Amino acid sequence: EIVVGINEMSSGDFNAQIEIKNEDEFALIACRLNKMADDIRILMENERKNERAKNELITSVAHDLRTPLTSIIGYLDLASKEENISDETRHKYFTIAYNKSLRLEKLIEDLFNYTKFNTGEVKLTKSEIDMVKFMEQLIDEFYPSFQEANLECEFVTNDSNAIIMADGDLLARAFANLIGNAVKYGRDGKTIRLKLIKGIEKVTVSIINYGEVIPKEDLENIFDKFYRVESSRSRDTGGSGLGLAIAKRVILIHGGSIRVSSDLEGTVFDVELKLAKEEIQNN
Repeated sequence: EIVVGINEMSSGDFNAQIEIKNEDEFALIACRLNKMADDIRILMENERKNERAKNELITSVAHDLRTPLTSIIGYLDLASKEENISDETRHKYFTIAYNKSLRLEKLIEDLFNYTKFNTGEVKLTKSEIDMVKFMEQLIDEFYPSFQEANLECEFVTNDSNAIIMADGDLLARAFANLIGNAVKYGRDGKTIRLKLIKGIEKVTVSIINYGEVIPKEDLENIFDKFYRVESSRSRDTGGSGLGLAIAKRVILIHGGSIRVSSDLEGTVFDVELKLAKEEIQNN
């Protein structure tokens, strides 16, 4: 039985199992061989998944980088070759090319950041952060975006402070991505609501927009890299498809959690972070 099993495994069938009913040394050998086959099978499955993910990443990156790059080349080509165009039109071409260049820069930056998070290269530099003041500052920074999108922003909290230990720069990037996402897809709702609830051991920050309801099948994949709800419409907003994936990575490496729900009451991103030990003791 052991020899037959080894032959099957050596031919590549790692689902093969050696069945020895006795409880002697041969049964122990069979058990170890079965365990080895299972481990190899799992490794090979993970390798195949990683290969598919790598190919999907390359395809997505190539597509996302090519789109703005094609526009940049096209408009610069028009501006440089067409002699009988007005200065106004030429300026318009250069402006479009410049804006597309900024989008290309943002795509590359997001990809670079996501890769760093994914490979574990990011090191946290933690300090005390008051989440109430932190959110108030972010809201002030987003004021021009709210104005441009004709959105009102409401912020409510059940406490005057909520201290956590976190890397402020990384956390700001995560919440900026979440708020930016709410602005992009919540324009029709006219209001963005931010809620901060301080509990005994955790603080929960909710970002709520009242745009279109996200279908249930999309909610399951919304934090995946390059995933877009209604991709054609999302591409027009200038999103890289990495913002929410980066936000999730940042929250997770801080030991927190993030979840999303969407219905007629709004689309809600809930972020939970642990309070600092001193804050928990004071509670």
